[in-house]
Amino acid sequence: MDLSFTYSPVYLLLIIPFAGVLAWWMYRKTKDVLPKWPRRILGTTRFLALCLLGILLLQLFLTNRQLLIFPPIIAVLQDNSESLLIQRDSNYVKETHPQALQEFIQGFEGEEYEVAPYSFDRGLNKLSAVDSLTFNQAGTDISYALSEVSELYQNQNLGAIVLISDGIPTAGSNPLFASQNIRQPIYTVLLGDTTTQKDIKIEEVLFNEIAYLQNEIPVKVKIRSQGFDRTDLQVTLRGHGKVLGKKTLSLSRNQPEGNVEFLFKPEEAGQQGYSISVTNIPGEITYRNNFRRIFINVLETRAKIALFAGSPHPDLGALQQAFDRNQGYELTSFILRSPGDFYNSPNAYNLADFDLFILHNFPQSSQDKAWIDKLLAQVKDEKKPIMHWIGAFTDLRTLSALYPYMALSPTDYINRSEEVIADFQNKYRNHSTYTFGENWLSWMNSAPPLYRNRSNWQSKPTAEVFATARIKNVPLDYPVFALQNHLGRKNSVFLGENFWRMRAHSYLETDDFENFDAWLFNMIKWLMVDDDKRKFRVNPSQKVFAGGEPVLFRGQVYDDSYNPVPGVDIKLQVTDPEGKENEYFLNENSNGRYSLELYNLAEGTYRYVATGRKDNVRVGEDRGQFAIGRSNIEHFQLQADQGMMQQLALRTNGGFYFATEMDQLASDLRNRPELKPVRDFKNQRTGLNELIWPLILLLLMLSAEWVVRKLYSML
Repeated sequence: MDLSFTYSPVYLLLIIPFAGVLAWWMYRKTKDVLPKWPRRILGTTRFLALCLLGILLLQLFLTNRQLLIFPPIIAVLQDNSESLLIQRDSNYVKETHPQALQEFIQGFEGEEYEVAPYSFDRGLNKLSAVDSLTFNQAGTDISYALSEVSELYQNQNLGAIVLISDGIPTAGSNPLFASQNIRQPIYTVLLGDTTTQKDIKIEEVLFNEIAYLQNEIPVKVKIRSQGFDRTDLQVTLRGHGKVLGKKTLSLSRNQPEGNVEFLFKPEEAGQQGYSISVTNIPGEITYRNNFRRIFINVLETRAKIALFAGSPHPDLGALQQAFDRNQGYELTSFILRSPGDFYNSPNAYNLADFDLFILHNFPQSSQDKAWIDKLLAQVKDEKKPIMHWIGAFTDLRTLSALYPYMALSPTDYINRSEEVIADFQNKYRNHSTYTFGENWLSWMNSAPPLYRNRSNWQSKPTAEVFATARIKNVPLDYPVFALQNHLGRKNSVFLGENFWRMRAHSYLETDDFENFDAWLFNMIKWLMVDDDKRKFRVNPSQKVFAGGEPVLFRGQVYDDSYNPVPGVDIKLQVTDPEGKENEYFLNENSNGRYSLELYNLAEGTYRYVATGRKDNVRVGEDRGQFAIGRSNIEHFQLQADQGMMQQLALRTNGGFYFATEMDQLASDLRNRPELKPVRDFKNQRTGLNELIWPLILLLLMLSAEWVVRKLYSML
């Protein structure tokens, strides 16, 4: 234990003599009143009391050094998805394995180790009791479970991760990628059947998610047979309550895969559901993968978009590829070959026929002014929406005619660019174009840099800036991305080129382009859709949800001046496919916005009615419908992936085990030298005036002095 002072201890040299002189002064003339020893005792008591009081005023601190021991943490991740029960020995998973897992966890209980058990499917959940495992969840995101537990214990003594699964990820990214960022060894336990199961399944369905009324839609179905010598199958397509097509297919051990293709014309516009089924064969391990339901958005017409570009550019390729994946739009490109000369001349088209204009690095020179004037007429007079991608070679002076109808405009002209990262703001979550998951912002803000024009850009009072520049990891207030809706005219401005890198980044991180493409088409939909003037709105975030996916409702309430209205009670009445009604209430977030998430809804089409009341006064009503698709995702790969589990263990210096080897795993973990406690010291600093005993001692000394003085009639 160490002593320290707030003030210099030199003051003690003054306090002690001062206390002695003061005690002597008080009792110097008491010889006639007090005997010798009482006088000495009272003087000493007064001297000690004054010294103690002076020490307390010096704020003396006592420092105690405490040893802390942190035992190694073993995180146990148990797969809770339904694929674990789709095997011949499902009784082992339901009955024997939970007991083995319980014994494994109990074997590490005590002060030497700490076990943190979790179950996972699409998310990660604390496992309070082993008998709570249900093995009925749709979706297996091994990558998320590993990354999340590593982050939860990043500043703690996480010694090892035990992953118990069949090694079949049906959601998220490849677990091998996630393991690259994990420092701890991963011990994998294979729980599942590695033998080939007898099964017939619909392996893949290829179709266009957007189609057009009375146009033929192709649907290609891939069927796979496992474990059967020869099977004669019938594949059926149904929709609108009737059979739309039937095809026969013969498969064998030598030809286990086959394709059938259907062509049909949709008869109704809107979100339409269709089902594909294949014959059930006796002896299959499951029939759940013999059925697949698809949803197609049937449109009456395609939206026409004109793209004006200053020159060929990789960004144009990214845009074209995105539009190729979305059949709801017809993109026509006008790309400059030389000043004033296009590869595809827009003179052959009527600009009034287009629903949206996209300008990428356009205009390039004063020779493009005529086309800027024509676009200005469409924007000003016809209120056509426009999307700007400002690049390094955009002629800002020629573009100036459109500045009154742009969310951002420059106050000077600098024909240079700088490398920045688009830093999207949290407030973007509140905009109607934002319908993404929790990780979208972090993904977008970690995208590669792009090139931003260095002019001094200012936002209009009616614009909303949702992304600013970050240079060398320093956030700045330079605008990058903004949206504007003013007097019925909508536009978006993105100050940057080379956004093709953002789309490539989406593929590298998630194995698809959805993060970028969804953002692009959400913007386009917002630009093209007329404003919803309703003052009470409640809508699901999308029209079709996958099985097991939460259904997100968003609500907005406005007064007559279209100011957000807080404090509204919004009741949501949802009618399920069987006609049963359930009531919910939306939660208020902020600024007149409300939300609600519904979980574990069964497959089918649901109807909803939302009503709002404030102070017992009805403020509005909204209604609509949405669909839940059946989740068969856990039924399409039934053979446990031993190779995946072995690779995870090998890459992280862990170990691979079968489910029957839990005892051996426990023994190996105890013998691993890296799994040891971490020792640390904690200094606890306590002020002497914070302790009770010095105050009690001071009080006792003063009380004793008072009693003696009272006895000798000195008071």
